[in-house]
Amino acid sequence: MRNGKLRGSILALGLLLTLVPAGGLEAAERPRREPRGTVEVVRVRMLDNRFRPATITIDRGTVVKWRNRGENTHTTTSNSGVWDSGNLSPGESFRRRFRQEGTFSYRCEIHLSMTGTITVTA
Repeated sequence: MRNGKLRGSILALGLLLTLVPAGGLEAAERPRREPRGTVEVVRVRMLDNRFRPATITIDRGTVVKWRNRGENTHTTTSNSGVWDSGNLSPGESFRRRFRQEGTFSYRCEIHLSMTGTITVTA
């Protein structure tokens, strides 16, 4: 019986080792990061009752960062379901990289009069 338990333990250890990345568990939990300075970031402020600027034109690959500078909770939600930040409390932010050309309309799910448009060009 001891050999059976030992074999089971060795098998379990081997399975665990194949699931853990080479850098250890910490490597699996770390987010992928782009090298600094290679991606343009455009900022949009979420104020109470409006996005500022409400309309932007960006190059493909640009990151848009929305930051809630208002006193109320807001969202940035694509009208076509491409993204949804969820609720952002004052001071919180949300980022999205735009890899496809096109025009993307969005709104605040809480304050439907808050709308914006992003045009992505080549």
